[in-house]
Amino acid sequence: MYERLYYHPEQIETAARAKRVTAGLFAAYSTDAALMTNSWGTRNHEAEPDRSRHIADYIAGMTDRFAISAYARIYGETPEGLSNV
Repeated sequence: MYERLYYHPEQIETAARAKRVTAGLFAAYSTDAALMTNSWGTRNHEAEPDRSRHIADYIAGMTDRFAISAYARIYGETPEGLSNV
C-alpha cells in the first residue's frame, strides 16, 4: 500500500504542489489579510501566534477547489497538476 499509493512518485509530486499552494496562500494572507474573504480578513489578530493561527485556520477550512481558485486569483496562475484533486 505504501509503495503503490502513499510513496508513489505521482502522489509525492502532487503533495509537493499542494504544499506550494498552501505556503503561497499563507504568505499572501500574511502580507495582506484583506485577501481573506467572508470577514476573515477584517478580524483583528495582529499579535503572534494568534495572527498565524487565524490564517492557518482559514486555509484549513478551504476545500481543494477553493484553495486552487484563491491561489489563482491572488497569483494570476492556476497551479499545474492540481485542477482535480
